[in-house]
Amino acid sequence: MPENESAGPGGSVVGGVRQAVLVAGVGSMILGALIAVWPHKTEATAELLFGLYLLWSGALQLIIAMSSRFATALRIFVFLSGAASVALAVLTLRSTDSVVLLAVWIGLGWALRGIAQATVAVWAAELSESGWHEVFGLLTMVVGMVVIVVPFDSFDALAIAAGGCAIVIGALEILTVARGRGEVISLQDTAPIPAVPN
Repeated sequence: MPENESAGPGGSVVGGVRQAVLVAGVGSMILGALIAVWPHKTEATAELLFGLYLLWSGALQLIIAMSSRFATALRIFVFLSGAASVALAVLTLRSTDSVVLLAVWIGLGWALRGIAQATVAVWAAELSESGWHEVFGLLTMVVGMVVIVVPFDSFDALAIAAGGCAIVIGALEILTVARGRGEVISLQDTAPIPAVPN
């Protein structure tokens, strides 16, 4: 998800949003790895792990919607995307015993999140590296659509595919935070030092 910058000197990024994105990236990678490699997982275990992932993703979006300084319409859009992810998590945590439904809920969660991120990247003037955020959002949306349309024949096949995608998305979130941090450091390092008056 995108981060926003404050209007303060040096273009410093709001710490709470940056930390939320970093924690979400690490959590996505951990949950993705668990989903992909958990040995002999039952359908209930797969549903629990997928539900936790969607809940994690939704919580991140809600934090960003409440902490960011984007325009109100963009914050509402991100909030609705997060609320939808939480609702999909609840549906996933209810026992369905259906690979197709799980794939649809996971894919829909990613697609909505990607659309929200790409939209914020296009319309938020205060967002640094908006092109990077837009590509990341579109990639997340495409991953979600692929998970929806691919006919998975077992929970294991879905778990390997979705777990791998979650790992990649988490790694991209961590990279986003790292790229933003480097930009802030370079902005601060190159700022001219004011002359001391005599």
